[in-house]
Amino acid sequence: MSIYPLLLEPIYKERIWGGRNLERIFGRRLPGGLKIGESWELADLKEGTSVLGNGPGAGKTLTEFVTEMGGDLLGQAKPIGGRFPLLLKLLDANDILSLQVHPDAQTAALIGGGAAPKPECWHILESGDGFIYKGLQPGVTAEQFRRALEQDKVEPLLMRFDVKAGDFHYIPAGTVHALGAGVVCAEIQSPSDTTYRVSDWGRGRETHLELSMRCIHFAPTPEPPGADDGVLLRTENFIVAMRTAAINEPIALPPGRFSAAMITAASAHIEVHHDGANSPVFAFRGDTVLLPAAIKNPRIVSAGRLEYLEVTLSQG
Repeated sequence: MSIYPLLLEPIYKERIWGGRNLERIFGRRLPGGLKIGESWELADLKEGTSVLGNGPGAGKTLTEFVTEMGGDLLGQAKPIGGRFPLLLKLLDANDILSLQVHPDAQTAALIGGGAAPKPECWHILESGDGFIYKGLQPGVTAEQFRRALEQDKVEPLLMRFDVKAGDFHYIPAGTVHALGAGVVCAEIQSPSDTTYRVSDWGRGRETHLELSMRCIHFAPTPEPPGADDGVLLRTENFIVAMRTAAINEPIALPPGRFSAAMITAASAHIEVHHDGANSPVFAFRGDTVLLPAAIKNPRIVSAGRLEYLEVTLSQG
């Protein structure tokens, strides 16, 4: 199978808190009349699997590529249950999301039934005076939190952060969190859709109080440090770096291991080149490009200002 940069078709998810901002910001053709809250840019879950949109493999699923390409795609990284080991999304919070929590590995194993750990992070792309909730106020106990939920007075117990474009937040598994209205972000996470709704702010959807209480870390979780060379976050699961490219100056992508480039800002189309290719792959702001590990000398060139999130696994 030929090795080349992969462009994947987005999977749109309707959400009651969603909107149409992905249409305005990225020129997407969204399903008509729906509030789109999530666009799964790179996904290989039972709840949604990406389909390749370019090149000889167009129309194949990411699951098929993982099976067929093996190490040529993933390098030394290992699939999870035969599937791709990352999940990348764009989120449009036209209204506040539910207050939610994801399990860590230990809690997911105890819960069973397909529950999977889900650490994640957010890179803010747009914020109309928006905010996020992330974590609990220092000293909040499980008893206090449960009582506040029962009395519908949970907000004072939450840590609130005003956010603007360019901000970056890590959400470790076990952290209660929610995106506020007016925030559009890129989300990078482990491949899991295990989410427990702590509160829905009175909108009437099902909540998962007991499962949530089992997952929440009431002691603060230290945030892992970034590093130099543009790295925003380095966890045991994945590494996220912000990269910038000058006009018409090629920038090298990680050789010998797979990576994903989420194009967060671009004033012109970008070109993804690699050795042995007669023509580049073209991408635009909002696109995610998946670079197989076996690709030779991958590099990005842009005719305008360019910023992108470079996502790799911590191992492999």
